[in-house]
Amino acid sequence: MKKSVLYILAFLLTIGMTMSCSSYHHSHGRGNKGMPPGQAKKVYGKKSAREYAPGQQKNKSKKHHK
Repeated sequence: MKKSVLYILAFLLTIGMTMSCSSYHHSHGRGNKGMPPGQAKKVYGKKSAREYAPGQQKNKSKKHHK
């Protein structure tokens, strides 16, 4: 009985350690699929690369209420 409990505990410990070592990659969700702004402008046929630049992404969510 003691051996089976010990084996189960060792198995659960091994599984727990394996799960905690997994890595997670978080993409930043760029709308232009990781392309540079100028390249995205060419692909999508826009006249300005501003809307594809990372610094300009924050302006999409702001709404101007007067």
